[in-house]
Amino acid sequence: MRWTRDLGEGLFWVAVCFLLGWLAYPYLPEKVPTHFNAQWQPDGWMSRETVLWFTPLMLAVLWGILTLCFWLAATEKGQLKLEQSDLRLLLGIRTLMGAFMLAIHAAILAVGLGWLSSPRPVILPAIGVLFMFIGSILPKLKRNWVAGFRLPWTLVDDEAWKVANKFGGYGFVAIGFLFLLAPLISSRFDFVFLALVFALILAISIKAYLIYRRSNVSTS
Repeated sequence: MRWTRDLGEGLFWVAVCFLLGWLAYPYLPEKVPTHFNAQWQPDGWMSRETVLWFTPLMLAVLWGILTLCFWLAATEKGQLKLEQSDLRLLLGIRTLMGAFMLAIHAAILAVGLGWLSSPRPVILPAIGVLFMFIGSILPKLKRNWVAGFRLPWTLVDDEAWKVANKFGGYGFVAIGFLFLLAPLISSRFDFVFLALVFALILAISIKAYLIYRRSNVSTS
């Protein structure tokens, strides 16, 4: 059954995440840095007991939310129903999110153990892999209410949806590749990556809106 597989995979990621913390626990300091400023200097700490369960709990909550949203979208009766082919793609993202949360947890533990000075060398490439995978599936998604560039004008116009997700996919792959290279670049330039993401989203939103307006003017 689908729910059995969903539950089993979710428990797997949570268990691996907890196991990592449990193995590292005896060697962690009493306070572990868990939050970092723009210069990747620690400015927030948690007790090692909290670190042990915090990320596994967040992973379980995220897994549950994604599973519920995908199930609701797949049972939608209207035009925005999530097709089975699209559902399989999104389940891949959910799996990757499990690995992404595990990478964050491992990076925090590595900092606590003194293996890394900050989680940056792990987190930024992990974001890059996530972006590249999302970008690879965006052009394949049909209109739905749970994934893709879901703007008021893309949800009601097929052409605007296709253009937004096609170019959004290309952009996400390109920016994801830059995130992969980020550890080789000074952290002073990290703001550039965020600026590129915002610029991409803004450009796609405007482009999709212009297509929507043009199609509505031509049919009126």
